[in-house]
Amino acid sequence: MGRIRRLFLGNKEEDIGVLKKKYGSPPSEFIGLPNGVNLHVRDEGDPKSPPIIFVHGHTEDLHTWNKLVKTLIVDYRVISFDLRRHGLTGPAPDNEYKLDNYVLDLSLLIQHLRINDFILIGHSMGGRISLKYTMENEEKVKGLILISASGAPKKEKTSPPMALKLMKSPLGRALIRRLWSRKMAKDSLMDMVFDGSSITDKEIDRMWDFSRYPGSMNAMFREFAETWDDFDAVDIEEVSTNTLLIWGEEDTICSVSMGEWYDSKLPNSELVRFPNIGHNPQFECPQECLDKISPWIISLTLDSVEEN
Repeated sequence: MGRIRRLFLGNKEEDIGVLKKKYGSPPSEFIGLPNGVNLHVRDEGDPKSPPIIFVHGHTEDLHTWNKLVKTLIVDYRVISFDLRRHGLTGPAPDNEYKLDNYVLDLSLLIQHLRINDFILIGHSMGGRISLKYTMENEEKVKGLILISASGAPKKEKTSPPMALKLMKSPLGRALIRRLWSRKMAKDSLMDMVFDGSSITDKEIDRMWDFSRYPGSMNAMFREFAETWDDFDAVDIEEVSTNTLLIWGEEDTICSVSMGEWYDSKLPNSELVRFPNIGHNPQFECPQECLDKISPWIISLTLDSVEEN
């Protein structure tokens, strides 16, 4: 009976209370923004320390940063949150999923937290959001770190994960609604890394659980109906913020050529390439990421002190 129901109606949605109990324990909190979005946020570390804000990518959630956060909270105030329609934030009340909506959420969160300047780190779609925010608020962003960021033009055609291919057409979306399973969630995660052994049952369960957050799948389809244009080179060249670019050389979603494009256009950038790493370096090689991120942030602080 369950299989028949799923064939016609899709998977049964998970109870929000159950999801919050499983993934929203302290230090999680929920912050209501003026636009009605109720963000799931974690604000960790010493509140008097320099702040770092993380912005995750498509189909991810704030837990994707766990391996970096546990180290960085020793010296920094670290803020991570679930984007609208993702994780425990869930679908947005206005049902809008344009790039500007995501940037506005980030801006309103920063205003709520009363943070004047910070390091901004974004992955994939979150990298595009972070760069767009920086373009509009450069005086606030002391340093920008883009990890496998989308938004740059692609030189070559790559083969995206099957789930992303299916979401491009009405028939594909209908198939996902009816056939989506924990196995498909696992396959989607496998497509994001080079070494599949880095994917644990815990990671698979979390994607599977959040995919069944009430209204989440419809919101995802709504998002994919939007067209997010690539950045224009002229606009990128005006961003003077110091930027660290981190890319896996085996990234099949945002190819390393995109990182090279950003590096060629951003005036103050540095590109780090990791061999045998896929789309999620912060997950697949967290220590290597930290080995690059930590001294880079320290160098920004030293440069700031010397200027003063």
